[in-house]
Amino acid sequence: MGPRQIRWLAIAAVLLVLAGAIAWLAAPRPTPAELAAARLGPIAESVSDQGEARVREAYVVAAPVSGRLRRIELEVGDRVVAGQTVVARIDPAAADLLDVRGRAQAEAAVAAARAAVAAAGAQRERLAAEARRAEASLARVRTLAAKGIASPQALDDAQAAVRVAQAAVRAAEAERAARQADLGRARAVLLGPEAAGQGSTPVTSPATGYVTRVLQESARTVPVGAPLVEIGDSSGLEASIEFLSQDAVRIREGMEAEIFDWGGPGALPARVRRVEPQGFTKTSALGVEEQRVRVFLQFAGPPARWVSLGPGYRVWGRVILRRAPAVLKVPLGALARAGEGWAVFRLEDGRARLVPVSVGAMTDAEAEIRSGLAAGDRVVVFPSDKVRDGVRLAARP
Repeated sequence: MGPRQIRWLAIAAVLLVLAGAIAWLAAPRPTPAELAAARLGPIAESVSDQGEARVREAYVVAAPVSGRLRRIELEVGDRVVAGQTVVARIDPAAADLLDVRGRAQAEAAVAAARAAVAAAGAQRERLAAEARRAEASLARVRTLAAKGIASPQALDDAQAAVRVAQAAVRAAEAERAARQADLGRARAVLLGPEAAGQGSTPVTSPATGYVTRVLQESARTVPVGAPLVEIGDSSGLEASIEFLSQDAVRIREGMEAEIFDWGGPGALPARVRRVEPQGFTKTSALGVEEQRVRVFLQFAGPPARWVSLGPGYRVWGRVILRRAPAVLKVPLGALARAGEGWAVFRLEDGRARLVPVSVGAMTDAEAEIRSGLAAGDRVVVFPSDKVRDGVRLAARP
């Protein structure tokens, strides 16, 4: 073989190598994807949303009388015992200060009332003396009537005189009491601020629990019924969760629930106590108006587990709508929208195949597959925009 032929053979070999390299580079590469197998296992269908903790039974202690409220020393979180802990004290309201003219008139009224009491006392003593004289006269008439000297008419007159005299004494005693009351009323006008604090009214706690709010802290004059302190029992703590109305229609009283993401370890068991029949409109953080319904979840289990949780704390609530012990399920990230329904990319002979599926319960991590897959089928989790029907796949390590 001559040099010319050898040169052409070398050129042909180089061209073949280049063509192979170009064909290898141009060939489609398998798309790397994360794969997971559909498997049988338990699942719990639930709905969850955000809310806050609150005290179910809160007692607002109100002022039983009007007067001057002393400064309340209790603070939020203090422990109180029903019927024992004094939460507030109310003194009688201080009288208005009198000017010189008013005080002079009040003192004159007191002097007049005192004189009236003295006059009533003297009148009572005079009538009492007349009554004693009438009784002595009756005794003499009875003695004479027994001897036949005094007539029966004289005896009747003497007895009547005694009754009249005794009635006059009782009337005088009542008059003296009335005058003494007038004297007390006149003296009351002279009472000033120094009388405050005498005979204060203690206000005790109506329930055993903790102080949740102090509504009147500083000393001030309060009317009857003014709210003073709010008391709640931590054992009656519950969660108020604001669910979307389309989720709330599926919730029933007595359903199993749990409180999570509340700041403490694990989830707290709970039960649905009440679903409010009236919804309300709330604007979300994105400015979208939503219809919400309050659902109250009653904490279950030992209160020591949520002892650090208080009213007004943010919590998340989850209501378990349905539990299934063995269903076919895939990771939630494997689902992709296909028109009005759902679909998954199933691995078949190394290629992705878009398979429509019927979805049941969904959780935060998994979805129930009612039809379209079989146990052991491998599906793509979180498919990228490169994953399409018929694309070759390579399992991502």
